[in-house]
Amino acid sequence: MKIAFFNATTNWGGVKSWTIDVAAQLQLQGHETILVGKDTRFAIRAKQKNIRAITTKFGSDFSPISIVKFLSFLKKERPDVVIVNVSKELRTVGFAAKLLQIPLVQRIGLPKDMKCCKKVQLLDTVLTPHYLFPCYYNRDGMLAHLPFVKKNKTTVVHTGKPCREVSISSPSKPFQFISTSQLNERKGHSELMDAMHILSTKSVQFHWHIVGTGTEEAVLKKRAIELNLSESITWHGWTQDVFSLLEKADSFLLPSYFEGLPNTLLEAMSCGLIPVARNVGGIHEAWPNELNQLLIDQDADATIWAEKLYHLMTTPDDIVIKNKSLVKQHIDTHFNINQQAKKLVDELEKVVQSTGN
Repeated sequence: MKIAFFNATTNWGGVKSWTIDVAAQLQLQGHETILVGKDTRFAIRAKQKNIRAITTKFGSDFSPISIVKFLSFLKKERPDVVIVNVSKELRTVGFAAKLLQIPLVQRIGLPKDMKCCKKVQLLDTVLTPHYLFPCYYNRDGMLAHLPFVKKNKTTVVHTGKPCREVSISSPSKPFQFISTSQLNERKGHSELMDAMHILSTKSVQFHWHIVGTGTEEAVLKKRAIELNLSESITWHGWTQDVFSLLEKADSFLLPSYFEGLPNTLLEAMSCGLIPVARNVGGIHEAWPNELNQLLIDQDADATIWAEKLYHLMTTPDDIVIKNKSLVKQHIDTHFNINQQAKKLVDELEKVVQSTGN
């Protein structure tokens, strides 16, 4: 099967990591993939894994020039299926795929990624995309949000991660926390920083690694100085090699207020990091039952976060090691990229058959 992935976003999000991971695995399974994106970093990281990748502009929505450009591209490549992400791709590449009768799949990152309006309903009717979701929370939420979408036009395939060769070790001294989400308001870094301030008043030592960039970066850095946390935080910015940082940490922190099934969470868990996260979206679908005490209520404040982190930091080393191993085994068993890529191909083949190609 030949699969073409398109991504018109400029920020680095989980869908890009998912695309590269799954494309690399699909190639190992004998399929052909090609990635087309606007972000040059997307192509760079893809090529590092020997994936064909092209950087291009997508133009304005419904642009005849863009549609003709992608029409020519798809005529030349003739993929069996096209996978898009946001509405920008749907309104350019989607029309080209429809004209060539190439099955179109749209991956949905959050239940309300698309507005419930006549334009979206018309696109659903005209382009007839099949909707792909990384978790049931996203699928069920979108079906409730967009009542015109038919359930039989949807598929859930959980995000998969490669089994990583990592050494499970005793917690570091000081204890190492890490967050790898975009530095945007909805990701909850500000509240987590207040929790770190509370921790700093206790007799424990820790270091917090913050990976990523975003609109709140300057505000957060200023806040860290105000709370006297500068010595306890390292700002890494955006990095091509997040795993080299994850593998040195003990616990992954995800205080987001909104999520689907976060790619960042699965990456961290694949390295054996103990997760602490707000119970939102589809996070519970990836969570080991044995660590439910670290899945924090949606309305929990910084005090609750500080209590959970303090308890984790003061847990005996042998229990921490046991929990790290449990987390890694959970991901390797239930979210293995090899298994999930095979499931994806099975579902894509059904989509191709249903469209008569």
